[in-house]
Amino acid sequence: MSYYKNYRTTKGKRRKNEVPYNQHNHHKVLGRPLIIGYMSVDGNRQYCSNLSQLKFLNNNSNISTSLDLNHNIDAAIKRSTDENNEKIDLLLQFLLHQNQYITSFYKGLDFITYRRTLISVMCSAFTSSQPVTVKACLFQDKIYLCSVESAQELLRRQARTKDEEMYCAWGYKFEQYLLSDQPDSSPSTEKPVVENEEFSLFYYNTLSDLKLLYGAQIDALLTNKSTTQPPKTDDFETNLNYLKNNEFAELKTNRELQNLKQERNFKRYKLLRCWCQCILANLSGLFVGFRNDQGIVQRLHWFNTQDLVKYCKDEWNPQQALDYLHYFLSHVKQCFEPYKTQMGPVVIQFEIAVDKKITIVECGNDILPLWFVEKKQ
Repeated sequence: MSYYKNYRTTKGKRRKNEVPYNQHNHHKVLGRPLIIGYMSVDGNRQYCSNLSQLKFLNNNSNISTSLDLNHNIDAAIKRSTDENNEKIDLLLQFLLHQNQYITSFYKGLDFITYRRTLISVMCSAFTSSQPVTVKACLFQDKIYLCSVESAQELLRRQARTKDEEMYCAWGYKFEQYLLSDQPDSSPSTEKPVVENEEFSLFYYNTLSDLKLLYGAQIDALLTNKSTTQPPKTDDFETNLNYLKNNEFAELKTNRELQNLKQERNFKRYKLLRCWCQCILANLSGLFVGFRNDQGIVQRLHWFNTQDLVKYCKDEWNPQQALDYLHYFLSHVKQCFEPYKTQMGPVVIQFEIAVDKKITIVECGNDILPLWFVEKKQ
């Protein structure tokens, strides 16, 4: 029997989900992520169907452990958009560009989204001080998910201090210190960091009975002695095969851990999100630069993805994260059942409270732009 059999939504009104989340009798299984596409985003935040922004993490044995993250930082070209404004537009451009390939091989998709949205939901399975808001749009039997900034989060971002902005810039600079444009080449740390640029992979995956397609920004391709140069072509299949035959990693900076409380918070919050990032994109691991308050990286540490769970075993349970993600996605899917026959997009906003209860409200479509809807009809 469905938990939501008698649930109805009313436009403009909110109703609490009266069924609390039950952590028992769940054991949902995440499949192995399959790379099905890629994109580069240039300095103008434009979609590019090539490998131009792919970066490489080469042998790190000779990397200095005294990296000045302030070096040339004033010359950085700052990010010109944010996720709240950009929504899932770049993902939608990929879907249109590779429409024939996607529709031929990946039928019956339940959800299309970005990894960051799935991560936010997974982290909601544990104690959280902030609610999570996700807009879901049903269109042509697929549900598109998009994270949404709450009013509080928007105000907090707009009121970021200079220190907070600097910490963000340090993260970009850390990547520049470690990553190169080609295998076996050296990083170029003198040119300005361009924060708009990024490389993403697109994945097909299953979570028990649910079929997912999601995009994920990827920091680095891990090189080894057998890593070849990337193909000098824009041929989709050639590039896709190259990517499938390599492994990838995440990069992070973190303040040096000086006591047990800081280490516990590092495990409880940052490494939880990092594990979610790694497991959803089948990343080999996480490379962390531990810095001081002056922005000098003094220690580098590599975490294998499989070791993160053991290291953080006293702070969170990975199965609980997967179970809650399945619970949330199943709830979303169930809420759209009355709208299955509707032709146009239908959007419902889901708010996950700190106690894991879900509030929903029907709203207008601001997820799928007209240019996407018209080309898909």
